[in-house]
Amino acid sequence: MNVFERNRAVPIAPLVALATCLATCLALAAVPSSSAWAQSAPLDLAGALLQARQNGPLRRLADAREVSGTGRVGEAGQWPNPSVEWRRENLGSSLQPDIFATAYLPLDFTGRRLALRQASGAGRQRVQANAVAERRDAEIEVARAWLQAAATEGALAVASRQVEALTEIAHVDATRLREGLVSESVGLRTQLEADRARVSLVAATGDVARARAQLARVMGLSSDALPMLATLAAPAMPIAPDSSRVRAIALRARPEVRARESALREAQRRYTAERRGLIGDMQLQGGTKQTSGVMTGQIGLAMPLPLFNRNSAARQRARGDYVEAQLLREDLLNQIQGSVSAAWRAYVASRGAAQSASTFDARGREIARIARVAYREGHATLTELLDAERAATDAMNTHLRWAVDAWLARLEFERALGARLDDSSPLDLPLLSTLLTTGS
Repeated sequence: MNVFERNRAVPIAPLVALATCLATCLALAAVPSSSAWAQSAPLDLAGALLQARQNGPLRRLADAREVSGTGRVGEAGQWPNPSVEWRRENLGSSLQPDIFATAYLPLDFTGRRLALRQASGAGRQRVQANAVAERRDAEIEVARAWLQAAATEGALAVASRQVEALTEIAHVDATRLREGLVSESVGLRTQLEADRARVSLVAATGDVARARAQLARVMGLSSDALPMLATLAAPAMPIAPDSSRVRAIALRARPEVRARESALREAQRRYTAERRGLIGDMQLQGGTKQTSGVMTGQIGLAMPLPLFNRNSAARQRARGDYVEAQLLREDLLNQIQGSVSAAWRAYVASRGAAQSASTFDARGREIARIARVAYREGHATLTELLDAERAATDAMNTHLRWAVDAWLARLEFERALGARLDDSSPLDLPLLSTLLTTGS
């Protein structure tokens, strides 16, 4: 048995326990203490999205904007109210009083109000489509926050493992240094690496605290109420539609397209209304009149004369709004073509690399295990061992980054497409299979 094997029998519990305790304390410092945690299941991405749909501030803000937007587009299209007048004249006179009872009914003689009401209907469709798009953007924001928080917690676990491993190596080499089996530089080097790992652990703890605070905010929770997160894992990567079909699917499924189409109809009808607004609303008058004790009827018609105000400014504004709506629609269609194509390429590339990237964590741990065995048996130098530990840590962190990137590639592709890829997606989007079966 070589000396290293023999020295492994020396109790190393104090330093290892100290490192483990430090890692545990720092990890717990990033997580609020709550007795409810032990009773609740870890929060996964689907659970975070469900909670955000119920109480998330971004979702509630989208709902509030939909309500206020619907009210705004309906203001101009409301029918005017009729008015009633009762008037008594000749008060304080010897003459008999004249009593008038008159009703005034506004008439949309030119059809301007009708066009405004049609514009309001298109405006409500625009507001609803924009609200759907805003809710989807809110879910993407929640998904990003959850992925970031889960990735930082995974990085904290990796940093804790590195502290424990390097602390054990530093203790073994310190023992070997006292016995004169290694040089002093070796002992200092391993201790230095262990100290660097502890500093990295502290930084990772801070990252976890900040990421959890951001996740709690977008979910509508306090930091203390946020439960533990589920372990981050790469998503399923189903086959994407052919590149020749994704644009047609996006044009049918994306709410932004429906919003622009509705905005164009709304602007067109408002322009029509303002062109009809050369003459304002007329008023039909009818009622009774009592004079000298004799009851008679009355009828009249009031019409504004377009002498000074011919509604030219409103027509010019509506014409500009209509042209702007046309240009925005054309720009959106071009934007969709580019964004869908880019998201499709990114998703296909991520899916092609999924098989090899999904093994980063396992291969990293295997590298560290082999290096420790080789160093224990005297077949590897300290430099090789430390390089292997760094490579293992990088591989495990790369696995976390890959999982986040793969999720984002899928979520961004689904958002660009306007449809989820299959039922396992946590986003509440229309089924892609429905769009595929109904044709493009």
